[in-house]
Amino acid sequence: MEKKNEPFFDKFKSLEKLIYSVKYLPQILYFGSLGIILYSMYSWIFREVDIIPGLLELLLIFFFIYMSHLIAKNNKKNKS
Repeated sequence: MEKKNEPFFDKFKSLEKLIYSVKYLPQILYFGSLGIILYSMYSWIFREVDIIPGLLELLLIFFFIYMSHLIAKNNKKNKS
């Protein structure tokens, strides 16, 4: 069975190469997005003020999930 590479997934492969090409970018994206998401949740719960726009928060959540996926993929590749 052949595996077809769709152009949509090629963009994610190029994004992955870009992220890994800069030395500390994976850690900055992972922990930075996590920190901003947690701060946004804190400010929303305790102060009832929305400091970060919803679209930016959605983008940060996407980066956090994507970076978690890359970490899991790297750990799986390193174990085998």
